[in-house]
Amino acid sequence: MKMRIFAAACALTALSMFAACNNETELNIETVGDTMAYNTTNLTAPAGGTVKLTLTNKATSPAMQHDWVLVKPGSEQEVSLAGITAGAAKDFIPDNANIIAHTKLTKPGETDTITFTAPVTAGDYPYICTFPGHYPMMKGVLKVN
Repeated sequence: MKMRIFAAACALTALSMFAACNNETELNIETVGDTMAYNTTNLTAPAGGTVKLTLTNKATSPAMQHDWVLVKPGSEQEVSLAGITAGAAKDFIPDNANIIAHTKLTKPGETDTITFTAPVTAGDYPYICTFPGHYPMMKGVLKVN
């Protein structure tokens, strides 16, 4: 009897540990109307954890297309300029080693959800919009801890 209780306790502990290791951080970010702004400039995720991020484009003007691009620290301007060079054919998302994760380019009213692994090294990781001209105003930080 004691062995069965012990085995059951071990199984429950293992399941709890498995569930804790597989937790997913859900983050939501929106654009602010017909402006070049995110509704938050600070997000948080655990180092090496799974992140499910949803971007909702709340604009109504067709000119307000937006994305969310997580980059390595210090590479924001480089990635932004590379996005312009990539052009509309690539939705202004460049092939660049400094990009950690990104949504698709969303049109007004659209939503995109991505799942990615947060960097394993704690720190502040910038996120930007790579649509031409948006980067200077549309940026924030994913704090990885």
